[in-house]
Amino acid sequence: MNRILKICSAFLLIGCEIAYNIDEQRINNIESELGGINTENPFQGEFTFFKNIPYGLNERNRLDILLPNQNKLDGVVIFFHGGAFLFGTKEDLYEGEQQKIISSILNENIAVVNAEYRFISDENSNGVISSLEDGAAVIDLIKQKSPFLDIPPGKIILAGISAGAGIAQWNGFREESNSQVKGILATIAQSTYDLYQWEELFPDFSLDSLRRKDNELDDLYNKFYGRESTFENDEILDYRNFMDANDPALYIYNPVYEDKIITSENTIDFNILFHSYKHANFLRKKAISVGLEYSGSYQESPIDFIKRKIKE
Repeated sequence: MNRILKICSAFLLIGCEIAYNIDEQRINNIESELGGINTENPFQGEFTFFKNIPYGLNERNRLDILLPNQNKLDGVVIFFHGGAFLFGTKEDLYEGEQQKIISSILNENIAVVNAEYRFISDENSNGVISSLEDGAAVIDLIKQKSPFLDIPPGKIILAGISAGAGIAQWNGFREESNSQVKGILATIAQSTYDLYQWEELFPDFSLDSLRRKDNELDDLYNKFYGRESTFENDEILDYRNFMDANDPALYIYNPVYEDKIITSENTIDFNILFHSYKHANFLRKKAISVGLEYSGSYQESPIDFIKRKIKE
């Protein structure tokens, strides 16, 4: 009898370590509840993939959910792709280094949400504020559906690349959208969307002068703001103003160390303008001044940051 109990116990222990596959009924329930479709995984791994779940009425209000094949989820990371609010797609995160990061997150029993959002060039966009508010709508949906998806409350990480990092920060520092958010992972990030503050970072950058010289840049500026820039509206876009000690911890990684944005050909180097380490320093200084926890590649890897904050 004791031998039988030992054998049964051994099988139970082994069973606890083996990932289970989400059954067909569970898949059907998720499809019915969220409106997306279960389809082939975009890359190899032990997870179940739900594609093009709507979170709004606009064409680009779509997100994907990647659920680890585990009995218990520890949290969720919500990703926003980059592309200067003009291009890019959620599929960009399923290849290269980003795919490796997502795989590592899934292997930690953490779900991944990967969202698209309106561009500033879209007909129904009111500039960058529309993109930022789309991010808020994604977060609201995941909070609402977390019990259904078996995601524990208060275990959300917001993450993004470039423009996506701006969406993560704008929502992560706002009291209206950052409840249940444990951390913000900002890669090649901008420091504010009050573009005139960028003149403090780059001595050779004069926004009004460049707008007068370049009609294409002036048109881009108007699309970005979606209306005439005013002091009140610019404050809404300066997410540094939202930062305080009670906000989620911030992880910043900006590896671009050049700082001259006007090239020898008298053109703008947008990689430096958008991704310079000066943006990261600007954010760190504000975090220090308000007592907000911050981290970066010198302290820990992005995966270690995510794991640490989810487990707190």
